[in-house]
Amino acid sequence: MNTTSKTSGSGWLRPWMQLVEITISTPIVISYRTAQLVLGGWPPNAKERRELQRMVTEKASAFGRAGYAAVVNPPRDTAQLVGKVLAPVHQSVSGNRRRLVGH
Repeated sequence: MNTTSKTSGSGWLRPWMQLVEITISTPIVISYRTAQLVLGGWPPNAKERRELQRMVTEKASAFGRAGYAAVVNPPRDTAQLVGKVLAPVHQSVSGNRRRLVGH
């Protein structure tokens, strides 16, 4: 077991920062997507249908990759494992925020 990150806590910085960004980005992504869908009217146009499909497939992909990371990485260093498990979800959420907000 890696006792350095266990005692110093420095190994937890990345997972905590990932959680903070996920926590901040998720409501932004949800609000932008909801506004796009509401303002787009019914039935959704081709762009909105692509966004709806993307919403479903990216979540399945991100959580699938997170589950895979949790299974294949032995828990020698808990902070590192948490960071690897959070990485796919973090990438998906923060990428969506940048894409939808334009930053």
